[in-house]
Amino acid sequence: MRVSFRHADFEALSRLWNEFYPARFRVTPSLLERNTTGSSVFDWGASVIELNDKLQPIGFVAVKRSADNLYPGPSRDLAHVNSIAFNDPRIGVDLMHYTKQVLIQRGIDQLRFGQDLDHFFPGCPLDHSALKDFLLIEGFDEGPVVSDVCRDLADYSFVPTIDAEVRSCDPSEVKALSTFLDREFPGRWKYDCLRYIAAEGNCSPIDILWIDGEICGFAVTQDGSSKQPHAGAMWCDGENWCALGPIGVSAAIRGRGFGDALLAASLTRMRTAGKRNCTIDWTSLTDWYAKHGFVIETTYLKFTLSLSL
Repeated sequence: MRVSFRHADFEALSRLWNEFYPARFRVTPSLLERNTTGSSVFDWGASVIELNDKLQPIGFVAVKRSADNLYPGPSRDLAHVNSIAFNDPRIGVDLMHYTKQVLIQRGIDQLRFGQDLDHFFPGCPLDHSALKDFLLIEGFDEGPVVSDVCRDLADYSFVPTIDAEVRSCDPSEVKALSTFLDREFPGRWKYDCLRYIAAEGNCSPIDILWIDGEICGFAVTQDGSSKQPHAGAMWCDGENWCALGPIGVSAAIRGRGFGDALLAASLTRMRTAGKRNCTIDWTSLTDWYAKHGFVIETTYLKFTLSLSL
């Protein structure tokens, strides 16, 4: 029996998820709910659950709409598969057929796996062969890879080639930070950064790079005190974990060592606070992070499906 997510039993759905995905991506019912129906762009019409005769879920597809009305950049003709799980590939095929037909009828051109607002994944985990094979059979095209990188900060040490002033954001500086983000990163990074500050009720996890009294860079950090860990931090565990990203500097100063100085200052601050296992998620800059001792932890393959008739 096929039902809407309005009838979702997240305890049962999380059990199905945890049977389908590798153990490092284990979710709780509250996290699954938060990143699906709790998201402002959750697509109630294109998302669906399959129940067996005992009314237990045996498959689901969770879909998100484009976030084009929230920040610049996304195409309104794009939708996202936030997540999918099933105990039989035939169920997955039936559910995806339903989802694709709903989206095609609306005129949606592309369906992407992950990368949605409040996402779980930036792509298909490369080592989840069952999911990868399923997406290929469904007609998704492979794109480039991105990675999560990690390192233990216990022995972290890096001497930047340039001196820079980096400190935690003060509440009085949030307006200036917003102006900087508007100028340099006006899309999702600005939206996610300011939403994170609002959710945490605290801007101090944001490190700011200052040059001549002007904000020229930022780095978002998370740790065990974060109220709503998001992105790669969702998969962190243990008492001393931390996460970093997004991180960026003004276009005018790139390539001069300021990015290294900002990253080093943020990592050093977290190490000094006793943080150890650090994750930086969804990046293609693995060589740059390798200079700071980071190694690839998980690799994801981007997948996009053309829905054009």
